[in-house]
Amino acid sequence: MNQKNKIGIIGCGWLGLPLAKLLIEKNYSVKGSSTSKEKLKELESFKIAPYLIEITDKEIKGEIILFLKNLDVLVINIPPNMRGDSKIDYSRKIELLAIQAKEQSVNKIIFVSSTSVYGSNQGKIDFSTEPNPTSKNGFEILKSEKIISKKNKCTVIRFGGLIGKSRHPVYSLSKKKEVLNPKAPINLIHLKDCIQIIYTIIKMEAWGKTYLGVSPYHPSKIDYYNNKCEELGLKKINFINNNSINKEVTDSKIQTELNYTFIQPQL
Repeated sequence: MNQKNKIGIIGCGWLGLPLAKLLIEKNYSVKGSSTSKEKLKELESFKIAPYLIEITDKEIKGEIILFLKNLDVLVINIPPNMRGDSKIDYSRKIELLAIQAKEQSVNKIIFVSSTSVYGSNQGKIDFSTEPNPTSKNGFEILKSEKIISKKNKCTVIRFGGLIGKSRHPVYSLSKKKEVLNPKAPINLIHLKDCIQIIYTIIKMEAWGKTYLGVSPYHPSKIDYYNNKCEELGLKKINFINNNSINKEVTDSKIQTELNYTFIQPQL
């Protein structure tokens, strides 16, 4: 891919902003969207062309046509927010975005998905496993994958639990009175690997694919998190109720097809 090509990132937050910075380092031209006017100046300070865009399940507000104009690759990185009584139809938001992308002839799309499309009791999961979601988020994300892939030339990347310098589930888990399923394997990935995998997909033009972005490291929750608690000086987690949840996600295709080596495999 010619490095003058333009990449657009919908959602320049915890994952999207460092991805944009990496792509600029690699001499790509990057457009970034935010729902916040205040965030636009920050994007501009990193040489990201900023666009104010808000997507609801009714319409797309803001500069979406200008944003999509002349894009070579669109990265969709807007996770569902369906906590509590949220009535937002996430898959409809993705459909509206897919329609606009098609109208503006943006054919190459990366959709940032999640391993929540797999049910908690699906056991050992790889790229050949058919998703069978058991959560509302999982159902909506899987539906969105199908919508975006039907309308566009799309590569889906299903990331596991995202961790990074300022983000780790151990902080919230250590504050809980009880945590379930101590023997369940972890399915996490470091931010550094997330952004490098997306960059590799763009660089290698790996379109029309589905990848499972999870570090190849699956100790039990009790071993991994309590070791982390010790390392960080946190109170050990009170694990209870070892039931049959055994979801373990791996994908050799990332290493074979993309020739990718994990930066932080041991998390």
